[in-house]
Amino acid sequence: MKFGVFDHIDANGMAIGEQYEQRLRLVELYEKRGFYCYHLTEHHATDLGMASSPSVFLAAASQHTRTIKLGTLVYLLPLHHPVRLLEEIGMLDQLTGGRFQLGVGRGGQPAEHSRFGLAEEDLGPMFEEALGIILEGLAGDLKAHKGTYYNLPDVPLRIRTVQRPHPPLWYGTASSHRNQWAAEHDVNLLCLVPNARSREVFDDYREKLARLGKAEPCIGLARQLIVAETDADAERIAERAWQPFVRSFNWLVEHLGRPAFPIAQTFAGAVEQGLAFAGSPASVRDFVGRARDEAGANYLALEVAFGDISEHEAAQTAELFAREVMPAFEE
Repeated sequence: MKFGVFDHIDANGMAIGEQYEQRLRLVELYEKRGFYCYHLTEHHATDLGMASSPSVFLAAASQHTRTIKLGTLVYLLPLHHPVRLLEEIGMLDQLTGGRFQLGVGRGGQPAEHSRFGLAEEDLGPMFEEALGIILEGLAGDLKAHKGTYYNLPDVPLRIRTVQRPHPPLWYGTASSHRNQWAAEHDVNLLCLVPNARSREVFDDYREKLARLGKAEPCIGLARQLIVAETDADAERIAERAWQPFVRSFNWLVEHLGRPAFPIAQTFAGAVEQGLAFAGSPASVRDFVGRARDEAGANYLALEVAFGDISEHEAAQTAELFAREVMPAFEE
């Protein structure tokens, strides 16, 4: 298995500039400890995402690292003009020396899109049209395009990616509805749903890959994870940190007076759902083994800094996981 880090950069009580510096130090640590990729989400107008421009933060991270891959999970395509985004993708792949990973999606919190004046019913069609333009642009210059949302002339793209034909694609999903497209484009999949539901998605995906004679990309899960010397210590840290994370998760919808998004109200509840875990290295090895076997995952993206997790606590998780868990899953 491969292991990466998944991050919201949700509000943690620090001054925002200090939080960015903290996260950059942690990204350096993730690289030193052998994590495969650092994945950053995109959120707007909410405490759930204090790095509302993933490109800006990843550009900074590119200058603090040399080997770890850096990627978006995901760019919210309805919020980006595709030509502008193509230029940023080219810049990031150049700045990282070919380490950029391109995650795309439409976004799961329409309340954020409403801050930009977008209607929820437009998000799906906008995503599809923008994705087509971006994939065309990554393959070469853009031809004139006249669509529902974008009317573009011929566009010669002056900033090309290092990786050809384009950086690896990532897609976060909870269903099989885009598996055929993903198989055709060698997309890495990441599920944020329980193991059994993820298994259905992954089995279908592997079947479609096999029909096309394609090699298996990363097929993985995103999970909140805390590691400490004992189960009790890890669970104490995780339960404390979960409460501010839940508040951040629903900050915007509560601000707007909309119904809350479903999220476990306690860390124990998230563990019961199979979406999170906290424990000693031995317990975490068992958790990872179950995730691998029950979901059929070959990749795990860990969110180790959430809520009010301190830098020391996040570093402890990364250190213990790298030293005492990763070796058990080396090929």
